[in-house]
Amino acid sequence: MNIIRKFMDSGAKQEVIVIPSGEFDLLRSRRSPKASLECIYNDATLSLRKSGQFIYELVICKVADDSEVSTGDGDDEYSDDSVSATSAQSKKDDEWCFKLQGLGFYKKWNEQGHLSFVWNNTLGDEEDERVQFVVSPDVSMRDVEQFLQTVYRCEYEAKFKKPGISASKQDVANIAAESEALARDQSDELAEKFQDLKVKDPREEEEAGEEHFEDAREVQLSSSRKLKKNPPSSVPKGKHLCSLEAEVLVFDPMEERFISQEKDATVVVIETGQYEYWLSVQGDPTRLGTDILPNINPTFDFVAHGFIFNYNFNQITLSFMLKFSDVQACTDFQVCISKCLWMSLNKRPWGEVPGEQKQFILNFSAAVENDLNSILEEDEREAQRRQAEEREEEEESEEEEPEHSARIISSEAFDDESSIPGRPSSEGNKSLTVAYKNDRSYVVRDNKIGVFKTDQDGMDFVAAIKNVSDLKGNRINPHDPMLYMEDRNLILKDEKDSTRLFKMDLERGKVIEEWGTGEKDVVQYGPSKKFDQLTAEQTVLGISPNGLFKIDPRLNGKNKVVQDQSKEYATKTKFSSLGTTETGYIAVGSEKGDVRLYDKLGIRAKTAIPSLGQPIRHISVSASGKWLLCTCDSSLLLMDLSVKTGKNAGTLGFVKPFPGSENVQTYILKISPEHASYIATSTKEPIKFSKAYFNTGINQEEQTIVTSSGPFAISWSLKKILKGRRKPYTMRRYGSNVIEDNFQFGTDRNVIVALKDNVSISKTKTFKAPDRQVLLPDISLFYNDDEEE
Repeated sequence: MNIIRKFMDSGAKQEVIVIPSGEFDLLRSRRSPKASLECIYNDATLSLRKSGQFIYELVICKVADDSEVSTGDGDDEYSDDSVSATSAQSKKDDEWCFKLQGLGFYKKWNEQGHLSFVWNNTLGDEEDERVQFVVSPDVSMRDVEQFLQTVYRCEYEAKFKKPGISASKQDVANIAAESEALARDQSDELAEKFQDLKVKDPREEEEAGEEHFEDAREVQLSSSRKLKKNPPSSVPKGKHLCSLEAEVLVFDPMEERFISQEKDATVVVIETGQYEYWLSVQGDPTRLGTDILPNINPTFDFVAHGFIFNYNFNQITLSFMLKFSDVQACTDFQVCISKCLWMSLNKRPWGEVPGEQKQFILNFSAAVENDLNSILEEDEREAQRRQAEEREEEEESEEEEPEHSARIISSEAFDDESSIPGRPSSEGNKSLTVAYKNDRSYVVRDNKIGVFKTDQDGMDFVAAIKNVSDLKGNRINPHDPMLYMEDRNLILKDEKDSTRLFKMDLERGKVIEEWGTGEKDVVQYGPSKKFDQLTAEQTVLGISPNGLFKIDPRLNGKNKVVQDQSKEYATKTKFSSLGTTETGYIAVGSEKGDVRLYDKLGIRAKTAIPSLGQPIRHISVSASGKWLLCTCDSSLLLMDLSVKTGKNAGTLGFVKPFPGSENVQTYILKISPEHASYIATSTKEPIKFSKAYFNTGINQEEQTIVTSSGPFAISWSLKKILKGRRKPYTMRRYGSNVIEDNFQFGTDRNVIVALKDNVSISKTKTFKAPDRQVLLPDISLFYNDDEEE
């Protein structure tokens, strides 16, 4: 669940946090002649939605078909004839919305032992009417508590018109007490009716028992499982930038939870050299230390006041949490870590960053992590919901081959006797290019290009273009191929020569033109408009380390750069990637991690988006220009480029700049630290994403993202990202590393995957939520205290 996004982002009708599954009921007082309990939705979601500044709503949405209504607790007083006017209307609309103010919201256990949220029915047609949301047993207690605390923080905002993240523990406790007091004042009869307990205040006593049970369980786990060894670490010399006390916890894959290792350890951030930083955690016996870099997968959980990171130890990657005393200490630590990450990447002092950019960097480096604090349970309902959302795809499951694909074709079909004697054997596939206009895909391997066909049965090998060479017969090692002019040609670059591009005729399988770029080193190139490869358009865009330019092969001479449509920067911009929209807007990313947005060539960028701490390796832009997807090594950045406030509201950042008071809404997509630790341990490599792509098609809306890391193909659902779902990604593991994957043009149902030595096509519905059991090698890092004795 996306807790942190709420406290940092802006935007109308934004879902803050979601309970993904439960039953929604209407509760009536004894005075009502109708049944005391009426089930409104058998399967529903409960979300907290931001509808304005300091204004929030509790929203219940129906998920399943409620053709058969059940009370959920076997209450004999229920009757189908007792449906109220409000519930009947809501069943028709599939949604209830309650303004979050004076609701008397609290949690309780019903007599069936199910945990519920209960509050006043301000939409009701009777006095003393209430509603309850019975939480599904699949939802973890941690998620329930986070939802409750977030509601109280939002109530704090609504009452005091101040950001909820600034609320202290006491402030939140006061809000909770007020809410429960209001509930008691208005629900004595319901408490007697539904809890059937003959005590003065039954709800408080039951909740006290619940809290006692949870605390006892936590203590038991914390004291019974410890690391066999503590990673040795000494504290390097240097300037101490931040020093705090924190509890140290480690994620135990057997218990599937964080286990306390030490209550009070000293956490220090140290500047060890010029733009080099070290995280030191020292206690007794805990001793940890690591460079502060993106590959430790740094993650903040402000609700738990925690910082989660990955740590390599004995060829195993562990996931540690530092739990601070309060939100202020966690915020101070986050600010320090964010500055260090930015300075280590940009090699510039923090003081050089403009004020508005500082706020953007500090906010979003922690603000919009998706589910980076959720580490406990496999959400089986996520898989069920995914199947429901894709019910149009339902069909008989085809027999899967061992490699999990409908068909896998070996790339070695075009890796044969053509190899030059004395050269080392093939290093495997290097890239994948998917056609738009036909059913072909092209895979580069050494100086050969394999052609594959997609059909109803899967993938078929068609042909191999061997011994790729220039017009003089010199060998070319193809790099960054791009389909061109109705998919009949391929633009290539030689790995060893960045000042020339080559045009290959695919029907003849030969290079037919060479384009010079003068003194410009071509870092990357792409179409002038997103769907140009479907047309006869001949111009191509390119970027150099410090410039953006257009190439037109129709120009006379060897240099094909259009001089009056070029933009060269005097400073070292370190451009690394570019993407375009359907109308020709341009986005350019850099090794520094920043992004520039242009509406046309040859002028200054309309919008400059600051770096968030990682170099940008690849950019993909939605056809409309609303969404920008940046691939970094260990994260993806999904940016909403629509301006929401000020005089330019409703336009895109390509056309008009964002006002100084508005940050670009950014979603940072990562693999959770716990899953990342499993992947890093099993592959012996850190998370490193391949190029990430949206699904693409004419007049089709982007709704899915695909990328890979190691042997895992990974898919993100935009719908789940925007709803703040706990786990918006699914995975599929292959027998070897995925070099690159991309959607088949015109659909998000099929993904074409280039493995090291094979090519396959898989259905996205076969991607699954990560396994419930987060596995480690046979060596156990944990022991029970009693066993040691």
